[in-house]
Amino acid sequence: MQYAARSLFLSLSLGAVLAVSGAANATSADLTGSWKGGGTVTFSGGASERARCRATFSPSGKSAYDVSATCATQSGTVSQTAFIRGSGSTYRGTFYNPEFDASGKIQISVSGQSQTVRLTSTKGSAVIRLSR
Repeated sequence: MQYAARSLFLSLSLGAVLAVSGAANATSADLTGSWKGGGTVTFSGGASERARCRATFSPSGKSAYDVSATCATQSGTVSQTAFIRGSGSTYRGTFYNPEFDASGKIQISVSGQSQTVRLTSTKGSAVIRLSR
């Protein structure tokens, strides 16, 4: 896989993990702690890969979290950070991967104990599901 595709995939995977980890329960969710799960990353060229991710959430204000995450795919492993804010069942934020200088937007939908994270970037997109 090309360097750009790999960096996109890894960035999106990690971003997804970061995002998903940030949305546990609807109104007064405490996202603090570790989350894990997986999903699919799709590169701008159309190729996709499965990803396994782990994320840690730390409170940084009311309904806001700093997130650090690591994701692995067949292309490799990458770490990145994110900041999310939200309420109810929706959280939004940004992610950044310094290794590949990649950034993008995160949207998290929470339903009970499950979370669906959608990441978008100029390099591709990802959908990751995480749980405690």
